[in-house]
Amino acid sequence: MSDALKPVHCYVSPAGNDKISDWYGDLSAQGRSDADEFIKNMRKTRDWKPPHYQPRLKGYVGIGELRWISEKKQHRLIGYLQGGAFFAVMGCTHKGNVYDPADALDQADKRKTQIQNGKAITVEYDL
Repeated sequence: MSDALKPVHCYVSPAGNDKISDWYGDLSAQGRSDADEFIKNMRKTRDWKPPHYQPRLKGYVGIGELRWISEKKQHRLIGYLQGGAFFAVMGCTHKGNVYDPADALDQADKRKTQIQNGKAITVEYDL
């Protein structure tokens, strides 16, 4: 087993805004700490699987989500695996069948397409 960490790349909009960093910055100090610890542990994990990673989301092709709880809220980092790396395209919270923001999955799908078509770039997540 390799000791290399699984790379995580974050979506940067065509306007140059790191949307994952923006979302992360809006979290509380505890929320950021919990996200850092969760992502750090996931990067060390070879095989991502439920309950911490859901590889397929109903109605969307090739999009999954990282899942953790912070401050009694379910947090999600939506993205996709490609070439041994996770591409994070949308951060949100989740309760029941409701995402916040409500259009999180549609936005994630759009952002994935932008990256794959060269309309947007990514930067490596630096913990």
